[in-house]
Amino acid sequence: VELVMVVDHAASQKYPDLQHIHTRALEIASQVDAFFQPLGVRVALLAVEVWSEADPFTVGGSARATLERFLRWRQEELLPRLPHDNAQLLTGVRFNDVSVGMSTQASMCSPQRSGAVSMDHSVSVLVVASTVAHQLGHNLGMRHDSARRFCDCSDLRQDRGCIMASPTGLTPGLSFSNCSQQDLERSLRQGLGWCLSNVPKAQRLARNPRCGNHFLEPGEDCDCGLSMECTDPCCNSSTCQLVAGAQCTTGDACCQDCQLRHAGHRCREPLGECDLPEFCDGVSPLCPPDAFLQDGQPCASGQAVCYGGACATYKGQCQQLLGPGAGPVSSSCMALLNGNGDERGHCGQLSNGSYVACTKQDAGCGMLQCQHGNGPEGSCQGTLVPWDKDVSDAAMVLPGTACGPGKVCLQHQCQDVSALGDQQCQSKCHGHGVCNNHGHCHCEQGWAPPTCKSPAGSALPTALLLSALLGLALVLGLGCARRAGLHKHLCQLSKRTSCQYR
Repeated sequence: VELVMVVDHAASQKYPDLQHIHTRALEIASQVDAFFQPLGVRVALLAVEVWSEADPFTVGGSARATLERFLRWRQEELLPRLPHDNAQLLTGVRFNDVSVGMSTQASMCSPQRSGAVSMDHSVSVLVVASTVAHQLGHNLGMRHDSARRFCDCSDLRQDRGCIMASPTGLTPGLSFSNCSQQDLERSLRQGLGWCLSNVPKAQRLARNPRCGNHFLEPGEDCDCGLSMECTDPCCNSSTCQLVAGAQCTTGDACCQDCQLRHAGHRCREPLGECDLPEFCDGVSPLCPPDAFLQDGQPCASGQAVCYGGACATYKGQCQQLLGPGAGPVSSSCMALLNGNGDERGHCGQLSNGSYVACTKQDAGCGMLQCQHGNGPEGSCQGTLVPWDKDVSDAAMVLPGTACGPGKVCLQHQCQDVSALGDQQCQSKCHGHGVCNNHGHCHCEQGWAPPTCKSPAGSALPTALLLSALLGLALVLGLGCARRAGLHKHLCQLSKRTSCQYR
């Protein structure tokens, strides 16, 4: 997770200078990273932004309203100048509607929704880091632990809750439960984490370089941790340099026995039906960035469309919250319930906390209205969907959910699928590929980009194929006498460790 931490004006006033603020933010992020490591997730802090003069928007009062303003600011101001996966706002203001924070559910990688707000409510770094980890957990699709889910973690044996226990602001959890791990795995299978597969560049990390911290930093070929924990035969843990003869490290997806894998080797399997496989290019030890089906492509046997790498169906969302057998109420019942514009049925909230009533056309894009089985004929009463109080949109229909033939939910409105962009790309792939999120043909194995019209040895994305051809031209141009030196130079440019940093 490439993380940006933002410290608001009220929080910045609690510390004597910017150095203290940056140090505290680094310590919090480092502890959050430590919390997530047992789940196979790394949290890499890219930057700390401090609003030392004034906040760019109103912070305070309702945490829900503050979060909405922060997410809008992130999308419009922060993302264009600093690409990242997730942003967390640390505030010194107390809210009147939650105890310590507010986040969005299963929103990781979303330009509009991936973020949260946490109060800087303790002098203890550990306590605040637990709060930030909790909110980040919601962004990754984790729900609150509960007794009915039989959740367990090591903290329970020390009179603490787990990290995803309902927040109280007291005795925070210091480890994730088995339920949190299951929630995370399910979210990733559904395509939630498409942006987490790339390795953050060393120059972008906001931390002090140190050999042995598992992060690849300037001057390092590899970093497999401290000597007592490193098991990589390709990496010298004392120097963070590759051993003699090695081209890459064991953690690299396109590396085998310290040598680069051949072009066309599948290095990443698709996660869900809206994701796409990736293949090694024979030049880099890294698997290419994750690609997924273009938004608007049909999925779930034509009953839904892909959006942000996930296939969101109304029935699937009901079952995720209520269990097997759950499904949506009738369309007429949905229109009645969500047309009320109250806590039990609406199409969103305004900044003043009032609810927006759904029009009949948009009723399927508002609050989830689910039931177990079929209700009595003529009745209209959905099952109350359980939702976590510190999540702003847990009980709302996900963006990209189908709301009719050729229609999808966007911003709680039922819009034409054309709003997702050009849907004609598929016709350019000649029946041997599909359109990815970059608007390019992602060819089947055996067909060549960019149009999948001609046979080829592998299904490499266009940019990677061009890179490979350019590399070949360089080698031929320099001649045999310089091949060894060029090969060594290319290796040094491409040395990275990957899987362990997601």
